[in-house]
Amino acid sequence: MDLFFSDLLYLILFSISLPIVILIIYSRKSSNPNLPPGTLGWPVIGETLEFALACQGGNPAKFVKDRMNKYSPQVFKTSLLEANMAVICGASGNKFLFSNEDKLVVSWWQRSMKKILCFPSVFDETLVRDNFKPPTFLPQFIKPEALQHYIAVMDSMAGEHIKIYWSPHGEVKVFPMAKKYTFELASGCL
Repeated sequence: MDLFFSDLLYLILFSISLPIVILIIYSRKSSNPNLPPGTLGWPVIGETLEFALACQGGNPAKFVKDRMNKYSPQVFKTSLLEANMAVICGASGNKFLFSNEDKLVVSWWQRSMKKILCFPSVFDETLVRDNFKPPTFLPQFIKPEALQHYIAVMDSMAGEHIKIYWSPHGEVKVFPMAKKYTFELASGCL
């Protein structure tokens, strides 16, 4: 009987101390000053659930804006689909990203995306622009040779769309009109 109570006491102490230790470990702030502010979320899923909920609500930009307001308007860290990443925001972030392409910033495919899409040409962990070959299953209508045939159609549709929907109005809401034009263009090129 004494053995049972001692084992029960150890089990209770362990079950109480384990969550406390986990909370202490995960609640510590990062001591590395080179990392941007932010959180990586839960150990495996990261902040994927929050991002998925924002996308399901029809506003994935809300996920980014919330973290920009909470951490930093320039850069923050997060974890989505098992990948830790830094999200660079704003004009200065875009300038940094595009002016340092293939120098400080390298394009990459996330491991989970490689598995889902089965890109045999990008299974290397290192991705160099010179030896990158796009996936072989790209549809024929996306290739430049096929797009040349649609240029005249796109040009005439753009002129007609601007003449009907944009020119007569003093003020235009661009986003709905751009959506309308994109749908008309996709339908007209089929």
